[in-house]
Amino acid sequence: MWRRTARDRVFIAFLILSTITVLTLDFRTGVLNGVSSETQSAFAFLQSGVRGFVRPFQSVLDSIGDLGSLRRENAKLRADNLNLQHELEVYPDVARENQRLTTLLQLQDAAGIRAVQARVIGASISALEQSVTIDKGRNAGIVPDKAVLAPEGLAGHISWAGASSAQVTFLTDLDSAVGVRVGNSGETGLVRGNGPRSDLLLELVSRPALDQGAVKQGDMVVTSGYQGGIYPAGLPVGRVEKVELAPRGTNYTILVRPFVRFSQLDILSVVISTAPVLEAPPSPTPGAGP
Repeated sequence: MWRRTARDRVFIAFLILSTITVLTLDFRTGVLNGVSSETQSAFAFLQSGVRGFVRPFQSVLDSIGDLGSLRRENAKLRADNLNLQHELEVYPDVARENQRLTTLLQLQDAAGIRAVQARVIGASISALEQSVTIDKGRNAGIVPDKAVLAPEGLAGHISWAGASSAQVTFLTDLDSAVGVRVGNSGETGLVRGNGPRSDLLLELVSRPALDQGAVKQGDMVVTSGYQGGIYPAGLPVGRVEKVELAPRGTNYTILVRPFVRFSQLDILSVVISTAPVLEAPPSPTPGAGP
């Protein structure tokens, strides 16, 4: 155990006495004011130096603290950029589809028909068959022997219908035949599919009418409405592309260029009814007189 010696006691007493003396003098004369001021100045200088030394490290620490926020912001900007790029890429397709759907609805309104829109989900284009599969069927009111429209005009007819899908046979199919009316003359005939060729054959037009030039290149061809109600009258089919008399003058070859581009079909309308939609009369107001 440490024991205080006489020297220690004397030293401690000296310190206590010196402290009391200095405090007394400061109280009476303010002798420590200068010392205090100098001490504060020295401390302020030291504090400024320490701050200058620490500031770069503090900046690094602050940067490290902001790093996570910067990374999150950068990731968000990248995601926004990708979304914008995707929108720019799909915009032409969306605009094209919207325009085609608008044109299709206008064609329906002009023909006075009711129809169901469907999307093409499969195709069978060959020398033996010209058809596509759509994503709606009997559940949507689609049955065989109904006309099918594209935005440009008549595309074909329903040849088979399941519960949720159906097959559309094109005008260009070899088994396809549509009654038509031609140009200003109003001559009637029959348009048949020409297989892998993109044009159609116009047949059964009156020979005297042909000799008199009733059918000319550039004439518009529309449905006549004669085929048992499958094809409503007035639907655009195509334009006469060629009228040629055989060398011996026995018969004419007439080719029709269809309006529809069958390789680009995406949305189609299937005719459900040609009956006009009648609006119900307004209900009488309660209490109103006759």
